[in-house]
Amino acid sequence: MYCPCAQSFGPIRTDPGVFHLLDDYKEQTEQAFGILRFENAKIDGRGRPGKYALLNENQATFVMALSRNTPEVVQCKIELVQAFSKAKDLLSRREPRLSVQPYWYQRMQIAMSDSNVPLPAGYFCVYQEIMSFFAELEMRFGYIIRDFDDKTGKYLVPDVSIGQGFNKFLRSDDEFACRVRSEFLGTTEPIDFREAGSHYAEAKSYNHVYPKVSHGDYQTQSARAYPDKYLQIFRYYLQEYWIPDRCAGYLTERDPEGMAGIQSQVMLMEPTQRNALSATVSGKLISALFSLPFAK
Repeated sequence: MYCPCAQSFGPIRTDPGVFHLLDDYKEQTEQAFGILRFENAKIDGRGRPGKYALLNENQATFVMALSRNTPEVVQCKIELVQAFSKAKDLLSRREPRLSVQPYWYQRMQIAMSDSNVPLPAGYFCVYQEIMSFFAELEMRFGYIIRDFDDKTGKYLVPDVSIGQGFNKFLRSDDEFACRVRSEFLGTTEPIDFREAGSHYAEAKSYNHVYPKVSHGDYQTQSARAYPDKYLQIFRYYLQEYWIPDRCAGYLTERDPEGMAGIQSQVMLMEPTQRNALSATVSGKLISALFSLPFAK
């Protein structure tokens, strides 16, 4: 008989009696484990071609269990186990492994699912950028940013407020905002995306889809998309301003239990771990965690 899945493993040597068991127990084998496949081998020299069976793992294991443990059968069982183990290993390498999708990924699939007014090429949206941050929180701390919290009765997705803060920062005339614009955009001039603003025509819209469970019939809403040339200054605003200065307060108000969970994990870390984490985007949140009320 042959190992299934890969003929290159070659035939498994068996005692002649093992092959006869396939005939004796063919009906029971097929009822329990599927139809048996018999094929003729190639003729090597003169004589009639030999016959062999292509068995799946259950069929082969069942037939071998019926066999007496002669030296030949014992060797066959060894080769059988080795062959199926090798086949499984090869299959696991080339077949994708199914896994549970993290919530942030599921949420992104919903958010970008509208095909009528999709996010245009060459543009970014606030939501897409902040979800990369929340993806880190989910992977590092198991924290899931839900759209709505039943306990506090408040929405948790901060893309609207971040977008408003970013727009205010772009058109601010204070010295710091001007210096940042000069560094990233090459100009100190305000960038105004408001309807009457000088840069209104640069922005576009796309349809953002929220989960029906949190937004009901209003789950599809028009949202702003900005040219990619503003992406780096937005990431600077997100990572150097909103995450360290605003994020902890925003989420604590809406999900105090979740934030307390992140804070307790950070406090249990060794100082070296916290220092290493501080170099990541999610690490920008660390210093703010120690100022929260439940951190005392």
